[in-house]
Amino acid sequence: MNTTEDYHHPNTLLKDLAVFVTTIALCTFFLTVSVTFSNYSPSRLHASLVRAEQQPSVRPEQVPSPEVGPQDQRFAAAPTDATQKPTAPVKKSRPESHLPFHRIVAQVAGRYEIDPSLIQAIIFAESGYNPKAKSKKGARGLMQLMPSTAKAFGVRDIYDPKQNIEGGVRYFKYLLDRYNGDVQLALAAYNAGSRHVEVYAGVPPFKTTQRYIKKVLKFHKKFKREKLPEQRRLA
Repeated sequence: MNTTEDYHHPNTLLKDLAVFVTTIALCTFFLTVSVTFSNYSPSRLHASLVRAEQQPSVRPEQVPSPEVGPQDQRFAAAPTDATQKPTAPVKKSRPESHLPFHRIVAQVAGRYEIDPSLIQAIIFAESGYNPKAKSKKGARGLMQLMPSTAKAFGVRDIYDPKQNIEGGVRYFKYLLDRYNGDVQLALAAYNAGSRHVEVYAGVPPFKTTQRYIKKVLKFHKKFKREKLPEQRRLA
């Protein structure tokens, strides 16, 4: 057998070349794997863990808070604690008067530029704050209006507190203007009638009318003194 011819045969050369290439590839593969696994050796892993533990920890307060836009302000202001309740704005309470119908009196008297305390005193002297009061002479309601007077000043329901006060204040304002702001003459006319004030050119000598004027002026001062502390608290 001629071995020289077999060695130089093309098939033999191809087989030898394939074996050589395969050997080179296997050597390269094992070399790469060994280098890769050497990076994950226990010593290297331990060194990495030590470096990580030595890194300075970041505290929560060092972390910058995200910027809050205008549309998120309502969420940023919300309490973080579930047990904490939002505090409602404190409203300043306006002291209420202890006198009955004080709201109506204050509104109507203010409109006609009359001291509300004076109107309260007239109501107290006339009816004792009884909206259904009726005198023997026919005067009715809180300010004891005669039906003809009530009609003249636009009162439809004489027993309605608001309408009665409205008509009474308008009538008293008319008397004040008639007697140039003289409160005593206006009160005398309110009680006894303008005719008697004209006849006597002043306060009539009737005891009931004189007692009435004293009573109104007395309670006017009383109600006004009680109102001053409220005004100071509101100032």
